[in-house]
Amino acid sequence: MNLTRDLSAVNSKNFEHTSRDGHVVGYMVNLAVLGSSNQIFRVSTAANSWKMRNSFRKFHAYRNLMFKNAGVTEDEKGRYGKTLRPYLNYDHYQAENSLSSNPVLVPRSDLAEFTMGEWTYSRLATTPLYEVDEATATPEMGASRLTVADEWPLTICDTNQVQASEGFTSGTYTTVGMIHSYNIDRMEVITPTADEAVEGPANPLAALIASGNQAAGEILDITNEQELEKPPYDLADDGDSVSPIVRGIVKVPTTLGITRTSMFVPAGLFELQVNGSGNYNLYIDVVGQVLCKDLQ
Repeated sequence: MNLTRDLSAVNSKNFEHTSRDGHVVGYMVNLAVLGSSNQIFRVSTAANSWKMRNSFRKFHAYRNLMFKNAGVTEDEKGRYGKTLRPYLNYDHYQAENSLSSNPVLVPRSDLAEFTMGEWTYSRLATTPLYEVDEATATPEMGASRLTVADEWPLTICDTNQVQASEGFTSGTYTTVGMIHSYNIDRMEVITPTADEAVEGPANPLAALIASGNQAAGEILDITNEQELEKPPYDLADDGDSVSPIVRGIVKVPTTLGITRTSMFVPAGLFELQVNGSGNYNLYIDVVGQVLCKDLQ
């Protein structure tokens, strides 16, 4: 579900996933479900994490640089191409680009389908990277079968989906995960080794502050252990941070029962998974818009 696109259709105004300087927009949403007996609905979104927000900022800046380096002016980007339009995840990309039917938007009182307009998801382009031959200081392109230019869309969650892979090259991509790529691109978190950490009372600077404290040795042992601690989150580039999180779960108790929930939807994109047979209707009321960085 793409609330940003649907809000644009309903309000006859272009809504964007980010501000013009790349800060992610989120939506406060009330959700009502009219469904069949015992249906369970699970709603998932991207996590409102610093990695998600920073990945948007970085891709926003690099996309602008991509256009600038190609000689594209601000006006030439088009009225509706100023900011990123990503997919939520790879499943979302496949759903939007397959023949399977997507949910129908029916906000009109006569229950007719909304006409909608054109909504194009962002695509970026790069040249595949090749390993440099140390002897000749030139890329080893050789008999490469990769395309000269690689064009790909963005997903907020999930890993980079490789389209074509060759040894000693970066390959080409079907989709590029924003958080995954940001994790790969940023400097890794480095924790001191046991040889680099503060050790015992041999550190006179620490001992100065501990003057008069008979437990200085034990305090420095604690310091040693704290320095060796790793961050309290998964450090893997393709780990927890690239996965959507569950925002809400609702269950319809009886046939044609109505169940309600509220949630925050970063970037206006969410995935709805339904457990149970039968038709259902969703009533989505967007009650507020806020920058994700202001709601941590």
